[in-house]
Amino acid sequence: MRSTLTSITSYVHMHKAPVPAWVYRNAALYISVLALLFVGPCALGQPMGSIQGKVTDSSGASILGAVITVKGMEGDSHLTVTDGDGGFQIAGLTPGKYNVKISASGLSDWTAPNVPASTTPESQPLLAVMQVVPNVTSVTVGLSPEEKAQEQLKQELQQQVLGVIPNYFVAYENNAAPLSLNQKFHLSFKTLVAPATFAAVGITAGIQQIRNSYWQFGQGTKGYAERFGADYGTTATNLLITSVLADSVFHQDPRYFYSGRGTKKQRAWYAIKTAFLSRGDDGKWRPAYAGLAGTIAASEISNLYDPGSRTQYTLLGRGLMFHFVGLIGLNLSEEFLLKKVTSHVPEESAVQSTVLREGIPVMLVAVDGFSGQVLTAGQTVTFVLAEDLMQSGKVLARTGDVASGLVAQVISGNATGGAGSVALKDVMLRAGNVTVPLRSSQTRGETTPMQYKELPGSGKVEVTLFVAANVAFPEQE
Repeated sequence: MRSTLTSITSYVHMHKAPVPAWVYRNAALYISVLALLFVGPCALGQPMGSIQGKVTDSSGASILGAVITVKGMEGDSHLTVTDGDGGFQIAGLTPGKYNVKISASGLSDWTAPNVPASTTPESQPLLAVMQVVPNVTSVTVGLSPEEKAQEQLKQELQQQVLGVIPNYFVAYENNAAPLSLNQKFHLSFKTLVAPATFAAVGITAGIQQIRNSYWQFGQGTKGYAERFGADYGTTATNLLITSVLADSVFHQDPRYFYSGRGTKKQRAWYAIKTAFLSRGDDGKWRPAYAGLAGTIAASEISNLYDPGSRTQYTLLGRGLMFHFVGLIGLNLSEEFLLKKVTSHVPEESAVQSTVLREGIPVMLVAVDGFSGQVLTAGQTVTFVLAEDLMQSGKVLARTGDVASGLVAQVISGNATGGAGSVALKDVMLRAGNVTVPLRSSQTRGETTPMQYKELPGSGKVEVTLFVAANVAFPEQE
């Protein structure tokens, strides 16, 4: 090859002719061959490294599902989780130094800088001993729940539509405190003695007199007074029995809790369903037992003084119908209209809670139920959060928090060996005291299968799910 190039060069110099194109093509070929002969063996023979180790807690117990994040100095990142023995390995790493971070639910992060990627199997593995997150005890000097409820009640008793009509039974505060028996009575009593309540009862009695409803009462002043008394008695028994006695017995709150969040359709559905649900004093939503029991009791009592031939079942049916239909209409009005025309509505706090929005992607790594197994419908699968879940700059769920769910349908049999597809259901991520529902599709209502793939270098499976509904994370005091 060397003599060939020399001959070509001599020919060019002697004849002063342009160098043919084939000379350049062959020269490039010769140079490439030389490069492979001399440089190739070094490049091809360069061994790849790995980082392996074991993760335990302070007692020496192995930790399953700890998330190991390995980041190179050039920004490359690798991910895996520990197995049942607490062991892990990430292979296929370019020789060099890496920063290792290990996270697990309820434990403080463990970090190690400048960890070399070993090229020998007998290298010393990492031993990470993780400590429990220390409990931080803080003492907050402030109002007791009952005192807080009293302050909020004072605010609510100033709420009036157009400055005239009481709008006491609505809480605009996101963190409304539960009411005591006395506070529920006070709220109902203030409504009963409000001038607008007497005016509404008077108008109702007047309409009944004009239409000659309850003709047994007769006409004139006496008939109007009896109608007024019967209507006011029905109003009083409904309020006192339902909003005071029944709500106290069942530990439910008589107020409507304004939402104001989400789409119009979401807010409308919230207003409708809360006609049949009540928030308990513990903050949980349950069927409106108090409203149902109070309406039945008030109907039975009104049967004692309302004249006419209607049976108690007719009165009961009308009472239940007017109760729930009226609540639906009132709740929709509260959600979309009345706040705009209500006086003394409390100002929204700067931040009461941080809301994790529906549709946000959540990256998870399978711990149990995927790796090396054939998936079957009904099988339980467990995941850990692969990276911190953040909203508005705040960490709402930490790397290593646990999620679990059920396999609903298997589209592609096995997770190993590449991307696959499977449908999941009832997947819940536990982030501290908050539970976040997850789904396979970013779009609500779609049941598209979830895609999953194997992480290079570790054999673990990575999935991406999506937040299934807006979730409020209360501020930490």
